Amino acid sequence: MARNQQPDDRGIYDLVVVGGGPAGLTAALTAAGAGRSVCIVDKTPRGQVMFSGPTGLFSKALRDAAKKVRVRTLRDMGLRDTSIWKQVQDMTVDIMNDSGHKNVLAVEASRLPYYRGRATLLPSDASGQSTLVVVEDPHGDHGDPEIAGSAQGARRMSVFKVKGRKLVIATGSRPYKLPHVPYNGKTIHDSDSIRNLGFLPRDMVIVGSGIIAIEFAKIFCMLECHVTLVVRSASFVGALGRIGVDKAIAFALQRDLMKSGVKILFDAEVDEVQEQDDNSSLHLKIKRSSNKKLLCTIDTNILMTATGREPNSKNLGLETAKVRMDKNGCILVSGDLETNVQGVYAAGDVVGLPSLASTGIEQAQTAVQRMFKLDDVAERTWMRAEPRAPKDPASLMRSPLEYPIGIWTLPEIGYIGRTKERALADGWSSVGEAVARYDQTIRGRVQGLDTGLLKLVFSKPDGVILGVSATKSCLASSRETLGRQTLRGSGREGREGER
Repeated sequence: MARNQQPDDRGIYDLVVVGGGPAGLTAALTAAGAGRSVCIVDKTPRGQVMFSGPTGLFSKALRDAAKKVRVRTLRDMGLRDTSIWKQVQDMTVDIMNDSGHKNVLAVEASRLPYYRGRATLLPSDASGQSTLVVVEDPHGDHGDPEIAGSAQGARRMSVFKVKGRKLVIATGSRPYKLPHVPYNGKTIHDSDSIRNLGFLPRDMVIVGSGIIAIEFAKIFCMLECHVTLVVRSASFVGALGRIGVDKAIAFALQRDLMKSGVKILFDAEVDEVQEQDDNSSLHLKIKRSSNKKLLCTIDTNILMTATGREPNSKNLGLETAKVRMDKNGCILVSGDLETNVQGVYAAGDVVGLPSLASTGIEQAQTAVQRMFKLDDVAERTWMRAEPRAPKDPASLMRSPLEYPIGIWTLPEIGYIGRTKERALADGWSSVGEAVARYDQTIRGRVQGLDTGLLKLVFSKPDGVILGVSATKSCLASSRETLGRQTLRGSGREGREGER
């Protein structure tokens, strides 16, 4: 723990931050940069560098390793899968540790005290200050209040109180686990525990149709694994559409997965999981989602589920402190990210959609600016939002032009603004679309690449851009094609000089 930045004479910090992911670190560093006293509590697991999360970083690091390691070539050279997987693991851990070390340096450069442990919020007292009980475990797993007083707890942990005038809860989220799946952390994983996978699988089944499922499907396909993707709906459009992905982009991702060799079972779900006697393989029964009839059986090495995430709001004392949450456990906040308890704020995945690192960072920065009334002196943020615009989940989801979204699938995708369906629902009476595909350009044909796509959504007849979606490889050579299509769609072709 760094000890240079201290609370006031009464032992009270200006701000206490619970959670050391992107949102939590942003809140802490923003407040410290404004001259406030801050401390951070984060329950980073055993063996992991502090602040080397979030969960999403692992898939990005594994993706980078998978792009560099040529598994088939190494196997042809006689290397065993154990050696290959060790190389992949080392490369992935190096990326994550490097990120964690840089975050630690940033925290220590700001002289912020930080604790590895679990924090529990106590009910507010008459002073209006937030009080946390911290169970610190500086060398291992997060502390457990139930054993803190035991001999084991006395050797490893200390228990103390931290007080702050303001509090930011940025504890992130965890995977939703299917109730009938017997997760064991070895052959059956969720999208978090997969980081502990101990071997390079030859076969893998992934359940889900969202971004996380698609990311891992392509990653393990690149690692020469036979991947089967089990999807409840008829296509990716439904799941991806809920986070604003255009249907053309969703179909492009689906097409790319199938071209890469990923087998996709639509209208399907896992009915039964049987662990084989050798403890290294699984027998799955897959049924139709629509009629619940048996579709097929699959023998595989690994089952991973990626069927959504839940906020990390349990065991924080929020109920006792009377902090309001919705039925899913998401902390309810105002447009300034303050909860119903004065002085207690929340940001990031723990407050719900859109559950992106970028929007979590924006929420954390906004919360600090507004709790300390820094808006007039703080540098403007990257969002398009007006000053004092609300940044709670409902407001962000209503305003798709306020933040761009980048998704690290392969190919990568990015978008901002409205889809055609969203634009029509929002009141535009006439909406056009223009699509440029990389394989329709000279460069795309020469390079033999067909994964690039750029799409504009615009109002007619004025041609005002309402939304932009793109996948990687859609380079500058697509702009001329796209421009012509936009002009034709708006009825203004041949009048470029007027624009």
